[in-house]
Amino acid sequence: MKRKIVTSYILILLVGTLTTGIFSFSFLRNSYFANMEEKLLSYGQLITDSLLMEEESGDLRNFFWLTQKFAQRTRVRVTLLDESGKVLADSADNSIIFINQQMQPEVQLAMRGEIRSIQRTDDTTGVNSMFLALPPVHLQGQQMIIRLSDPIEDYMQENLVFMKYVFMSILLGLIIAMIVGLWNVGKITGPIHVLSEAASQLASAKFSTRIHIRTRDELEELAGTFNHMAERLETMISQIQAKNIQLDAMLSGMTDGVMAVDASGSLLMMNRELQRLLPSKMNLTIGSHYQETLGELPELAHLIDETIVHQQALEEEVQFEQQHQPRVLRIKSSLMRDPGRNQQIIGVFLLVQDMTEIRKLENLRNDFVANVTHELRTPLTLISGFVETLQQDHELDEDEQKTALSIIELETERLKRLINDVLTLSEIENMQAGGETKKFNALLEIREVMEWLNPLAQEKSIAVTLEPHEEAVLIEANPGWFRQMLANLLENAIKYTPESGWVTLKVQVADHVLHVMIQDNGIGVPDEEKELIFQRFYRANRNRSREVGGTGLGLTIVQHIVSEMKGTIKVSTPESGGSLFCVCLPGVVNSQSLNESS
Repeated sequence: MKRKIVTSYILILLVGTLTTGIFSFSFLRNSYFANMEEKLLSYGQLITDSLLMEEESGDLRNFFWLTQKFAQRTRVRVTLLDESGKVLADSADNSIIFINQQMQPEVQLAMRGEIRSIQRTDDTTGVNSMFLALPPVHLQGQQMIIRLSDPIEDYMQENLVFMKYVFMSILLGLIIAMIVGLWNVGKITGPIHVLSEAASQLASAKFSTRIHIRTRDELEELAGTFNHMAERLETMISQIQAKNIQLDAMLSGMTDGVMAVDASGSLLMMNRELQRLLPSKMNLTIGSHYQETLGELPELAHLIDETIVHQQALEEEVQFEQQHQPRVLRIKSSLMRDPGRNQQIIGVFLLVQDMTEIRKLENLRNDFVANVTHELRTPLTLISGFVETLQQDHELDEDEQKTALSIIELETERLKRLINDVLTLSEIENMQAGGETKKFNALLEIREVMEWLNPLAQEKSIAVTLEPHEEAVLIEANPGWFRQMLANLLENAIKYTPESGWVTLKVQVADHVLHVMIQDNGIGVPDEEKELIFQRFYRANRNRSREVGGTGLGLTIVQHIVSEMKGTIKVSTPESGGSLFCVCLPGVVNSQSLNESS
């Protein structure tokens, strides 16, 4: 405020002084040039009359001598030109007789019969001068133009002197204005400065600021109003901050995404979960319009539009791909109304729920139920049919009854295996990662599984060998899961290998990782089905699978066990044919007499 008052004083004086100086300078300049133009015109007319008189008396002499004589008398430069602009004589520099002056502006004006002065730089002297040319007169049988010029340097000197006095006046006035302004401004701006400082502190969130002014005028009243406002503001800000903290805590703790849009379509509020759920390309910023930011998900923008148009809560599910994975979102919209304005609509509130896992589990459940139902239907149908036959047909002989009972027994065993596999898979999926782990000898477990499945291999004359077979490998894992995984892989290898075939197990250790490879010379797995065989109830060869009594869950159980043990499993087809399953499990604690190789 102090600076503004002092500046105002200075500006007023400066503007007044400059205005006076400019008008004075303009007046003097115009007056000076008008007098100079009038002087040149008078001299020109005098010279014209003199030349005409000398021509009548027959006493017209040499033009060079005449121009110099006139220049000495008038103290201006005199030039005589013909009507083509050719210089006949010049009082200052006769060398210009070789330079045509027809294109000079003052000569052009004279040829048109106009008399007007021109200010320009003299081409011969380089001095800024005033030129004036008179219309052509008839002398010695030709049209002759008389041109006069005079430097304006004297004016420039006078102008510099004038500007010097103007500058000194302005400087003196500014000094006086600053002294007077500084002397008076303190009393005026002191209380205002106190108010301004208090307002700055209030703007810096120092809401406890109060001011005390004793001026007995409007400023003291303003200070009281300020203190009351600061007190009210401090209370309101405290309440708002408490509510914001509660709201932020609620939004951050929500597992669903939330977003609010005002009546103009600008984004008012959102939480972090919303940004995680929506496509990563969407640049959501507070204040941006939803039509611009939701371009990657037009269904969401359409739901907001429909909510506003129909003025009712809506619900919709949208699907899209995020990082090459399908995502399903359930979006619920509701109107936001202002209770103080007759329930006027002030925006739209959105609740975004991630339904991806739920839909995935529902699909898995439906597929699983359908597959289990299908797998149960065939053996149950056979069992039911043969039981009905045994009950109704009393003429069956003993061999036919034994055959029927054998089929019932076979299908019952198949049902038991299916139920056991389903229970095993459910147990693995519901158990915590890794299950109960302990240290055990992996080679010992492998030999026990081989011994347990040896009768099955002998029935088909299949040679099952282990390489190497004399070493010990200690691994920390779940021994039950390890046996289940190995039994499923080895049993599959035996079942899908023709009679008199072979199955080989190889064990290697590298970087504390156990590699178990099971290779056979059986029917193998086609390349296009190598990723599918680990799916539930998938069979690479359905007819062959039913012949050997497969349930379609064995490899699924293997994959779940390997995954829970933080390992990997791969299947390939060796050049010799058959299949090669390679399981890699971390957690090797120690290996004795075993060559480590990759």
